Amino acid sequence: MKKLFYLMVVIAVLGLIVSGCSIPLKSVVPTSEKGNPKPELGAPTLEKITFIHYAKPNDRSQPVWDETVDKYKLLPGGLKWAATMKYWVNSTESNLDEGDVMDTISASLKTWNDAIAETLPSFELFATPEPDNEASYNKYIDYSNTVTWGELPWVNAIAMCAFWFDPATKEILESDVVFSTGFVWSTGDTCSDDEMDLQSIATHEFGHNGLNDLYSSPSMALTMYGYGDSGDIEKRTLGTGDISGIQELYGSP
Repeated sequence: MKKLFYLMVVIAVLGLIVSGCSIPLKSVVPTSEKGNPKPELGAPTLEKITFIHYAKPNDRSQPVWDETVDKYKLLPGGLKWAATMKYWVNSTESNLDEGDVMDTISASLKTWNDAIAETLPSFELFATPEPDNEASYNKYIDYSNTVTWGELPWVNAIAMCAFWFDPATKEILESDVVFSTGFVWSTGDTCSDDEMDLQSIATHEFGHNGLNDLYSSPSMALTMYGYGDSGDIEKRTLGTGDISGIQELYGSP
């Protein structure tokens, strides 16, 4: 009877040890993509949000809306970065010139930085991106912000933006963007109807570092409108709502 009692105590203690330990994230979250990515006890549980940007031609019968619509939607709880972040870009599967890709990505990031600088010149959200042909998307957190190309499993998905955050502090900790290799991409001054304009789509994806998608008809001209369209270069620049949203998050001390 004593042996049975001691065995039960040992099992209970082991159970407490296992439940209190941080297991590597890949062991913790194969399905929910939630877990503790740090080895220290008591490290916060992090969460992940993934945005899928779908292709959907604009309904030409709709009224033509302009960029002065002042609508925006922040991420849940006002999630944002606490400091300047940097992207590492792997363009090897894009079928584009690496230099053209880097110039285009830099232009998209600068668009958001310039909007923030109008009200808070001392803060820069995005650092200058750098090329990295080894960069790859990892569904688990690795604290590396990447821009890559690859096959996406969703029909008509142009791009994906996934980021990890701490729900307690509302701080974004990692942001990854994947552009679909199922589309032909363009970095030119113009874009044909059978190509996706990289600068327009990238500007939308980078806006998710604080802003949510918009789906109402009046928002169709805004960069954060939830659907993309081939040949569209209008989303390279920000509309009134896009600027208002990013400035509310990052445009004050």
